[in-house]
Amino acid sequence: MTINSNAGTLRPAAGPTKDVKPFTGRTVLYWVLGFFGVIFAANAAFLYFAFGSFPGTVVDSSYKAGLAFNGEVAAAKAQADRGWQVGAHLDRSSGGAARITVSARDAAGVPVAGLVFTARLSHPTAAGLDQTVALAPLEDGRYTGVTGQPLAPGNWNMVIEAEGAEGRMFRSENRVFLKD
Repeated sequence: MTINSNAGTLRPAAGPTKDVKPFTGRTVLYWVLGFFGVIFAANAAFLYFAFGSFPGTVVDSSYKAGLAFNGEVAAAKAQADRGWQVGAHLDRSSGGAARITVSARDAAGVPVAGLVFTARLSHPTAAGLDQTVALAPLEDGRYTGVTGQPLAPGNWNMVIEAEGAEGRMFRSENRVFLKD
């Protein structure tokens, strides 16, 4: 069996030929140094922005915070045993200032009086925006206060605490989201 082929020999295309520079060791060195230079520059930029935006430690002493844990558990149990019904409401004005109103009733539904309530608003990522508001007592077991500075929109942690003659009587931590 014979196969006939119409294919001829391969010849370079007609026209001017381009001089190709040889791929030398120096070219490889430049490419490797350039690649790692870009990687190091990107890492340096990431480190700069990371250290510049994170304020530092969340807790100054993890050991002391761990020791205080049992006291926090006992205080939470005592708070639950009281059976208080405490509600909080946050109203933000168009200027950003916020009014916090807390109502507190004991297990029998009687308004709780004679306590010092405070509300602490802390921003999860920017410690410089945190504010503490002393709540003034009103009638019927209500307490209210206004923030000293406007609150930016976004997530906030709101901690409400009540101090009485026996120390801290109530504590509540809540995450609130403030819209524009």
